[in-house]
Formats: sequence, structure tokens, C-alpha cells
Amino acid sequence: MVEVQTFDKQTLADAKVLAGLSPNAMRRVFLGWLLFTLAVITIIAFAPKLSEQFILITIGVLVSFTFVIFWQSRISEGWPSIIQAQDYIGVVRDPQLRQFVCVRLDAVIDAKPATIQPNKKAVEILIDPSSVTEEDVARLNQAIWPRDDRLLALTHFKQRELICQEIRSLCSEQTA
Repeated sequence: MVEVQTFDKQTLADAKVLAGLSPNAMRRVFLGWLLFTLAVITIIAFAPKLSEQFILITIGVLVSFTFVIFWQSRISEGWPSIIQAQDYIGVVRDPQLRQFVCVRLDAVIDAKPATIQPNKKAVEILIDPSSVTEEDVARLNQAIWPRDDRLLALTHFKQRELICQEIRSLCSEQTA
């Protein structure tokens, strides 16, 4: 019922992002970065009395950062914190490794807004306590914010209430 899953790039790109940065948002961020880079390059290229060395160093740094951002390849998959893949809801455990603590949708009984101390907005995904085994508790305790009967995930870019509503609708679709 509870698993720690490591996704490959394609599987993660195909998953539905419920919270975090979706691939579309990452593309917009990257496009914004490219526009910023082009604007800065244009300004310094035509600015009077700047040394050639300064111009070349600035262009080199901006182009290097652009390649580093693109090289991380998060444009195709984003930085999700909560996903829905197949019959599972997953909460990120290790974003670099694309590792998620996943629970079957039919075991989720509710989702509600929460706060992780001191003041981080989060969502609690409550799991049916009657279906949680000792192995499941051990896997749940591998999460970033371990709990015995729930998963916690940060929500920075989307309202918690909307995420909870979406999780509830996924669970009701699963049971229907």
C-alpha cells in the first residue's frame, strides 16, 4: 500500500503534478530566463564605455548559467512535490533522485490543509489507519516529514484547499 518509488524522467513527465512546479511552469521560467539573458546581453553590448573584457565575461557567465539550467533537464519534468501516477499519490522524498513516498489512492481517506512548524504551508494526505502495516509505517517514516498515518508535502505555488479538493476528487474517482 505504501511504497518508496524512484521514477525515471519519462514516467515523472507523464505523472499529473498536483503541487510543485509543473513542466509547463518550468518552461515559462526558462523562457523568462532566456528573455532576461538576451535583454542584459543587448544592454551591455550597446552600452558606451564598457570594456570588451567586461562584456565578454558577462556574456560568458549568462550563457554558462543558461546551459547549467538547461543541463539539469528539469524543463521536461518540473519539480513536483505531490504527484498522481497510475493508482498512487506520491509525495516527494528526494527531488534529485526523483524519489517519492507513494500511497495507493484507495487507502487515502482525506486531504486537508496543514502547517509544518514554524510556518510552512502544507497538505496532509491522511491514510486509512486500518490498512497501515508495520512495513508501511517504516516506509512512511522515510518521508521528509515522517508520520505514522499520513504524508505531508509543502505547497508553495498553489492554494492548499485546491490541492486537497483535487486529491479528494481523485480518491472518489478511484472508489467509484
